[in-house]
Amino acid sequence: MKKTLINAILISLFLISCQSNSVNQSKILKFEIIKKQDISFLNNPRMVNRIVLKVDSLPSKQEMENTATLIWENGNKKWKEFTVFIYLPEMSTEQSAYGIGEFNESGLVKFEINERALYSSKWEIKKINEPIEQVLASDLKEYSVKISTVKEDKRKVKIIVNTNFPDETILSLNIYRIYFCKGKREAYSGELFSKDFSVKNGKIETTVNIIPDTEWYNEYQKLVKVLPNDMPPISKISDNITIDVLYTSAANQPANVIKILGVKGEFVSGKGVEKNRGGTIGLLTWLRVSKELNMTFEK
Repeated sequence: MKKTLINAILISLFLISCQSNSVNQSKILKFEIIKKQDISFLNNPRMVNRIVLKVDSLPSKQEMENTATLIWENGNKKWKEFTVFIYLPEMSTEQSAYGIGEFNESGLVKFEINERALYSSKWEIKKINEPIEQVLASDLKEYSVKISTVKEDKRKVKIIVNTNFPDETILSLNIYRIYFCKGKREAYSGELFSKDFSVKNGKIETTVNIIPDTEWYNEYQKLVKVLPNDMPPISKISDNITIDVLYTSAANQPANVIKILGVKGEFVSGKGVEKNRGGTIGLLTWLRVSKELNMTFEK
């Protein structure tokens, strides 16, 4: 009897393990490595892999992150810095990547999606005039976000966000500096701060010590040296920082907030609200509000 029970437990554990592996494997996308570049310099071993995903619809951020992690795990843990540039079918691998995964010897450091890379391609996310769901006008509500700032020190800013989004709504606060590259018309951003906050009593209030621009600037300068064909030198840096507040239905919003705003933000309307269709992600709703503040560039 005891032996039978042990066998039953072992079989159950085996089935659970197989199911777990199957789920994990299903989150890995098929891909082809197009190019490997050893961009080591001095005593800093660095490697870049450019891959093209074999997909028919726009993949989720998590799927791309899982795929990049798999590549890092398969023989690339030795690199002090390892980067995966992810492209979709028919995208030029000599241009900006849609997904960028950055790893060190311990694992994933940062994963970003660059929607600008999809512009003028078949993958560009098209804006739709109406949500997919049939929503009555009486169910819609106009929402707004207003940002005010108090500069308390040279690089210390108090940020106050007033909004009529329901309490506990998660809003993302991002602070960055805009810069331009030689021969490019697009604006790029150097990240200075990023954090999610929950609305409380119609407000978010926080004080941020803005770090110097050293991290993003030095990282870009390194890439200019090792990837001169892909990373043109910086031609202009804004004297202002941009404070950006974002509501998105893609965030992990609490159940009570989803009940009011809708699973996909279908009950959200108002000035600046956008609703886009994004492949496997489906309908996305977001509202982004930005404010510029003068703060001298500092390395």
